[in-house]
Amino acid sequence: MSLLLLSQLTRTKSAPDRGLVEGLSDETETQPNRNHAWLLSYIALFTSLLAFFILTISMLELETSAPKRSYQELIANLHKQFVYERNRAGIPWLQIDDSTTKGIKITLPADLVKGEALFDSAQAKINPRYLPYLRSMLEVVDALNVGNLRQQYRKLVQAVEMPGYRLKFMIRVEGHTDSNPMAATARFKNNVELSTYRAYAMMEWMRIHLGLPRDQFAIAGYGSFHPLVTPTTSGENRRIEIYLQPQLVKLAQDLPLSQEQE
Repeated sequence: MSLLLLSQLTRTKSAPDRGLVEGLSDETETQPNRNHAWLLSYIALFTSLLAFFILTISMLELETSAPKRSYQELIANLHKQFVYERNRAGIPWLQIDDSTTKGIKITLPADLVKGEALFDSAQAKINPRYLPYLRSMLEVVDALNVGNLRQQYRKLVQAVEMPGYRLKFMIRVEGHTDSNPMAATARFKNNVELSTYRAYAMMEWMRIHLGLPRDQFAIAGYGSFHPLVTPTTSGENRRIEIYLQPQLVKLAQDLPLSQEQE
């Protein structure tokens, strides 16, 4: 728009000087100057409004991206801390991944105990042969001091939080199964129910040994909907995934201010 106005102004300037033409009045001679002044004022106003609009959009983008950058930095720091504690514990088999939107992902290798799975087929009881490995995993989680992460990363937490919301470090346990159908006499109706009970069993075991409250845990059962390998009937799809997930939680209206700022 500004370019069009400038173009119009240029064309007006390049027009013949009507004041030199015989018979033109003084009023006619001053008309081009008035047009120039009007165009210059309009261009200045339009340019100012455009600059203000661009500045406003830029500020909004910076404001909305700052919490995201802080969250990403928080995840990166948590991942480094997790890897450090794993290496210090001397358990390189523990798989730690930070490339997920759910936070830090912790998994056990499918072949950790040769020939045996974490859960027997159609069962939700943890295989006892996995307990020594699970205890080693829990030592790494315990070393993070999940209950104190808010204080440890206070500046990043405050950068992520927004009015009415609190950043909470959740431990999320997800259960997955293969696609083999449940037998008619099985305890569980379907694979989704089975995977949910497996997630619950792992969550309860972790909660008891870590001494954390129940509201710091979350569980989900996905059945056979998210297989790792094909065929989907493979036992490798029968697994548990654990996530350390910083999550914004809406505060209750009657929550004391001192607790909100904690």
